[in-house]
Amino acid sequence: MRSIKVTACLLQPDDRRPGQKQPVEMLDALRVRILSDGICAADFAALQAYGPRAFEHVFGACALVKIEFDVAFIGEHSHLVYIPALGLPPQIVTAYPLAGQLRVGGPVAWAESPHSPLRAAGRHQRLAIIETGFSEADWRRVSIVAQAIDEARLNYNFLFQNSNSVVATLAHVAKTGFVDLPGGGLNLGAGNLLYDEMNGGRQVPKLLVRGGMSHSGDLSTPLPGRVRTPLDTDG
Repeated sequence: MRSIKVTACLLQPDDRRPGQKQPVEMLDALRVRILSDGICAADFAALQAYGPRAFEHVFGACALVKIEFDVAFIGEHSHLVYIPALGLPPQIVTAYPLAGQLRVGGPVAWAESPHSPLRAAGRHQRLAIIETGFSEADWRRVSIVAQAIDEARLNYNFLFQNSNSVVATLAHVAKTGFVDLPGGGLNLGAGNLLYDEMNGGRQVPKLLVRGGMSHSGDLSTPLPGRVRTPLDTDG
């Protein structure tokens, strides 16, 4: 497992002053470090203090970003982030277990998500830009499929059907291909795209019950064309 060096943040929220221009040089340096070493809570707080334009400066406009961090020593948790243009707030989609089901939250503003680096103090999260020139229409399609996965109420399985499965499916929908970032543990479940399961196909048992992989479809599998209003809004 690659060790990520924790360094002092180059830009702090207290550096902001009324009327002060964004220190482009510092944001440039922060971009280099984040894309090299990952993002931590302090990095995120610094970007958040400067507003969405700082995210756009660091990641670029219309960028699709993958973030992952280690869980349970051997596995990884993944989420997908979109950096819009025009200074709009970045948005995140992530997956999590709830009552044995695979749930998907988002897209929501990155700062508002319980999975935001802002709420993971002391933990560095690996990060990479996996697509540039990613339009609002592209992100809308990803969002539709993310909600469809949530509404399907699939079994959650730590080994096969989890956040990595969701992010891999969404990255495939986005036609980026799945990207596993350097370092970390195993991308358990990343090989299990969820197309067939979303359409009622066979899926793996819940939680850690022993079971094999399900049969996964591909982009030829019919996908929903619009967002439906779920009956259960707890997720």
